Amino acid sequence: MLDQEDALKKARNLILRYMTYRARSKFEAVNYLQKKGFSEDVIEKISQEMIKYGYLNDQKFTEDFINYRKSQGYGLKRVRYELMQKGIDKDLINKKTEKHFSPDEDLARIEKILARRDNKTKVTSENKERLFRREAAFLQRRGFQEWLILSALKKKFQTKRQ
Repeated sequence: MLDQEDALKKARNLILRYMTYRARSKFEAVNYLQKKGFSEDVIEKISQEMIKYGYLNDQKFTEDFINYRKSQGYGLKRVRYELMQKGIDKDLINKKTEKHFSPDEDLARIEKILARRDNKTKVTSENKERLFRREAAFLQRRGFQEWLILSALKKKFQTKRQ
């Protein structure tokens, strides 16, 4: 029984330290304890304890993660992908992203990003296509939807010509 108590104490200390760096999903916390070699029984007890005290909360983690990644200039597709990598339930991801992402807001964010990236290169007929592809690829890596990217880039390159 003492070994079980020692294992619980050690797991509790490790997981609390792990969660001080940043918020974690339940999936991340469980994986961390599994990698450290704890038994499933210990992992389950510790994860339930952390949920009970509010240290592990996938709802709050998802909200905070979406807000943070949006503020960093990432789009819906990238945020969804990253949340799935962190083990968040697909229904929860869909519910939270519907609440936090709107096409109008995303289009405005894309335009803001493009304005910040507006290089001083003069757009000519020779380099227009290359610049268009480069900006489109950048925005796709950021996780924005293709139709929003095309809309924003068409607007940008039409105004550049005039």
